[in-house]
Amino acid sequence: MGGSCKEGDFNEIRRGPWTLEEDNLLINYITCQGEGRWNSLAKSSGLKRTGKSCKQRWLNYLKPDIKREDLTPQEQLLVLELHCKWGNRWSKIASHFPDRTDNEIKNYWRTRVHKKARRLKIDPNSKRFVETVRRSWMPRLLEKVKQNSLVSSSSSSSSTPPPSPSTSTSSSRTST
Repeated sequence: MGGSCKEGDFNEIRRGPWTLEEDNLLINYITCQGEGRWNSLAKSSGLKRTGKSCKQRWLNYLKPDIKREDLTPQEQLLVLELHCKWGNRWSKIASHFPDRTDNEIKNYWRTRVHKKARRLKIDPNSKRFVETVRRSWMPRLLEKVKQNSLVSSSSSSSSTPPPSPSTSTSSSRTST
């Protein structure tokens, strides 16, 4: 009946986790042919995957210039600011992060921020949540950003000697 798939094509589409062999096929094909035209890439490369699946695999997992480590405090702060402004418009938010994907930004939001909101029993789409973010979370992140910049600037300037043990005060505070 309707649809654009020829009979039998649907059964040939592979689903589920990608294999190392499939990853290598995709990487090699994109290295030689470039990105784009994902549907024809899926067919031409010999992968039995949909174009959408190939695109998502490349952009979210295999593309070499994507940052893979946790978001920095600066990035977390920017996500909060932009989410307060634009809501769940992940592609628009991710456009401010050249080395991150919209999927990664969305996953950060859902696994970290959204969970905190649920623990506090606050609807993450409410004005109350935005106020909590602005009054509580953003100032804490801003403090972390300042601390990180102080640490990096003090470690880069070697002209300042470390304080002597007799003049430094002992502190039992730990950062959170």
